[in-house]
Amino acid sequence: MTLKQLLLIPGLSVVCLLSACAGPMPQPDPGMAWIGLQEESPNDMLAERVDGQRIDDGRFFEVAPGAHDLAVTLFEIPSGDSNQEDCQGKVHYTQFKAGEHYQLVESSLGQAVSARLEDSHGKQVAQTDDFQCMPG
Repeated sequence: MTLKQLLLIPGLSVVCLLSACAGPMPQPDPGMAWIGLQEESPNDMLAERVDGQRIDDGRFFEVAPGAHDLAVTLFEIPSGDSNQEDCQGKVHYTQFKAGEHYQLVESSLGQAVSARLEDSHGKQVAQTDDFQCMPG
């Protein structure tokens, strides 16, 4: 194999890996509440757990009506030469409604990282405490 062919293998591997994550979003179940994630660029936020149970698709939460604890991981990608930080956050909300769409919106101010839960009208209904961050 030539050097050019050897360099092509890692590039194709990355493309295949990323395309697996970028599948179409499933249709929301009208009997459930849907929670999308919105992070500040260039950060990435990942849905991790509902009521302590790991979920399969980290792009969103889908929960039954009622009270739930949502846990997320934020990969905070700093500008400049700083290292990435991995941050953990939780939000508790007692009034999730069937068919309602919510948004968990990340906010960073200096070293403080948090997120607010908004309903489909953009009204804040809950907020996380500050995220716990560690070098990634």
